[in-house]
Amino acid sequence: MKSSVLLEEIKENIQNYDIDHIKENLKKEDINPISKQVSEFNLKNYDEIMETKISEEDDFEISDEMIYSMKNEIDLFFKGCSPESEDSFKKFIESICLYLSLIAKKPLHPVGMDFKNGNTVHEEIEDGNTVYYCDLKEYFGKQEKDYYTCKFCVCKTV
Repeated sequence: MKSSVLLEEIKENIQNYDIDHIKENLKKEDINPISKQVSEFNLKNYDEIMETKISEEDDFEISDEMIYSMKNEIDLFFKGCSPESEDSFKKFIESICLYLSLIAKKPLHPVGMDFKNGNTVHEEIEDGNTVYYCDLKEYFGKQEKDYYTCKFCVCKTV
């Protein structure tokens, strides 16, 4: 599938998502700092997706198998971690993950997010290019789980 076609599918899947729900959550004074950071990240990505256009010269091919595998892995993630989540939220998160990993080539979590004990996603400039690292990607990869969405993240292991 062409990246431009996937981007249009992603836009269609999120255009009716109630983004005001995220904005309202961000106004809450008692919001957990990590939830706040993730909500701000999702809101930023939503805006970026809706504004992104891919020119014909910048269009590239994305493996249909990769898209299917990622969608399947995210579905397994929700079944394992948050089965009660609404379908619209699942589709929203799936769309953001597809965009970040396959089109924008950015991490699935915000740079600087503190997972615990100082573990985070960080970026470095190497040979003029931004390279992302995740302190926990290798750790999560070794866990015995039925799903591992980190394998689709552009972050390198530390």
